[in-house]
Amino acid sequence: METITVQIFKNDVYEEVAKATDYTGAKLIDGDEKARDRILATDSELSDLSRFWEEAVLATNERLKQMLISGTTKLVMVPLAASEKKEIAERTMPPIRPRKPAYEAKLEVSKSFDKELTANVQSALRNFFITSIIGQWFKFANKGEATDYFKQASEMMDGAERLLYSRKRPTRPSD
Repeated sequence: METITVQIFKNDVYEEVAKATDYTGAKLIDGDEKARDRILATDSELSDLSRFWEEAVLATNERLKQMLISGTTKLVMVPLAASEKKEIAERTMPPIRPRKPAYEAKLEVSKSFDKELTANVQSALRNFFITSIIGQWFKFANKGEATDYFKQASEMMDGAERLLYSRKRPTRPSD
């Protein structure tokens, strides 16, 4: 068996949730001038409602439990951009790299899993977190669309799971 690691950064997810709820609220102005303020999930509200994040973590761990080695929210080092890597190589002292809260999952996959799909798995799980949290928020702020977001979240998780169970095609020996 092989092991892969995926990371979903909490701040990035919250930023996408805020954008989506702002956009939805702005589009629902018809007859309701306060829709945008009611539907927008601000940073302070999302941090108060961190249980939605924890519910997404629990749902992910439950769904992927057959291959899950560990799945927790913790502080992880922020990945460096290419320009930062070059700058660091030129320094004499190592940089202090910032840490951000993130869900980190270590998953045991088949030896024939195509590791190039790891980024796709991470993207699908990130989208699951985003749509799941929006759905949870909309249960309070925009009930009419909550069900659609839960359905999308389920589809995102299905996609991640399909990717994780996919295998590379076997190659024929050339000898």
